[in-house]
Amino acid sequence: MSNIKITSENCIGCGECVSECLFLQEYGSPDKIAEECLASALNYDEAAINSYNCSACSLCDSVCPVDAQPSKMFEMLRNHAQENSLLGLDSYSPLLSYERIGGKFPFKDNLLPDGCKTAFFPGCTLPALFPEATRAAYSALKQRDPSLGLILNCCSKPSKMLGLSDFHAETISELSKFIESQGITKILTACPNCHITFKGFSPSFKIVSIYEELLDSNISLNKPWLQKATVHDPCVTRFESGLQESVRKLLTQNGVTLIEMDHSRDKTICCGEGGGVGFHNKPFAQEWNNKRKAEAAQTGAPMVTYCAGCTNYLSDTEPVAHILDLLFVKRKETPILPRFPFNYFNRLKLRISARFA
Repeated sequence: MSNIKITSENCIGCGECVSECLFLQEYGSPDKIAEECLASALNYDEAAINSYNCSACSLCDSVCPVDAQPSKMFEMLRNHAQENSLLGLDSYSPLLSYERIGGKFPFKDNLLPDGCKTAFFPGCTLPALFPEATRAAYSALKQRDPSLGLILNCCSKPSKMLGLSDFHAETISELSKFIESQGITKILTACPNCHITFKGFSPSFKIVSIYEELLDSNISLNKPWLQKATVHDPCVTRFESGLQESVRKLLTQNGVTLIEMDHSRDKTICCGEGGGVGFHNKPFAQEWNNKRKAEAAQTGAPMVTYCAGCTNYLSDTEPVAHILDLLFVKRKETPILPRFPFNYFNRLKLRISARFA
């Protein structure tokens, strides 16, 4: 049964998701969208194009009382749009270029010592924005496990998010087969998008968040420069309760008092970057961004998150801390993030320093 039919049959039009979502308020409830898609091919195509106004954050799934799975319907609609060339992706070229560069020389690299069973996969954005924290976290983990490897590559999440499902499946399959061929049995992720992307592919190796790994280790961490904070949970991790709890325990165990926002954990809201909406509908992205920052302001505490992309997107008016930078780098305040081309230089410097360390 298609995801559209599942939503059509299960959604009861209760309005829970609509009350939370800018996209649904504009384009209608999931049952209405699904029924229109099933009614005619023309409606189906129109809904597929409209789906690019969705932030792909899955908040609709979280608040749904009947498991109508609207987020899977919107993912299917984007796939339909690309399979039938209904919407060009020229406006998303910066995002797709970033993905492409992340999987090619000179940014791609594999540092796998003899006997390597576990490898750290930091993703693209963390090394670009927080190279010191990435390097320090890797070094600390490597002291505990000298055979720890480092894989610098891209998980191709942007392509999956934009509906390029065949390209994504081929790319993540090739990457996973390489990892398996090296005898690696566990991948440590620092990027929430990489974490969920790998888990969604269901490879033979284990996927573990670095935050869960750090919580279970005896690694000495920095005394954070923040005494209190509020945690922004990236929307891709809304159903990862273990990861969410690990982040909070790492912070509280190191002296940070936490104040929760109204929308957190499985009810978290998008930073504005989700779904690449900013490339298609900037006002929607900005409205999500404003809503997130307004909730944080109500707590009276600065934001800390565990997604480098969220950190970057939320730092346009006031710096947002990344947990790895907070716990591994000695500072007096949250840093201003590097911009192009310095973020690319950071990725190169990390690769070079890791290879010749």
